[in-house]
Amino acid sequence: MGEQVTFAIAAIGAVSFGIGVVFFKDAFRAAVSLIGTLLSVALLFIVLMAPFVAALQVIVYAGAIVVLFLFVIAYLGERNEVPGRDRLDAMQAVGWIALLGIAAFGVIAALDSTIGPGVPPPTNTDVGSPAAIGHAFLSDHIIAFEGTSLILLVAAVGAVILAKRAVQLEGGR
Repeated sequence: MGEQVTFAIAAIGAVSFGIGVVFFKDAFRAAVSLIGTLLSVALLFIVLMAPFVAALQVIVYAGAIVVLFLFVIAYLGERNEVPGRDRLDAMQAVGWIALLGIAAFGVIAALDSTIGPGVPPPTNTDVGSPAAIGHAFLSDHIIAFEGTSLILLVAAVGAVILAKRAVQLEGGR
């Protein structure tokens, strides 16, 4: 019973803080809300008996990545809004439709669950250990792991190029 209550609290926290990340206008408040989201997800990992992944979540994401976000926010300062119509307003309807589709998929998946008394529990209890995670990354899921690394590298290079272009347009270095 306590496990279900903890899961519910962590899930509500993750969703609530995630909504804060999306809807806060102030970048600093959104970054702090992101910390709450990441800590809630770490609590979900603890409930799922994956303490190593929970520790990585807190150290790497809530610690290092969000500190980097806060540093960039403090370095860049507050930006003025660009005059004119926002080009992303047209995509808002697509986002809401996608959100409804994902929610419908989640409800259907929850109602059509195949887990029941006829399915035996998994025999491998070494799921969250560092050795099991390393083995999964470097053997079974190497393509996805390296693809994610490549996508992150492209995103970092793209962010640097876009930031440099924005600084040059403002008359900076």
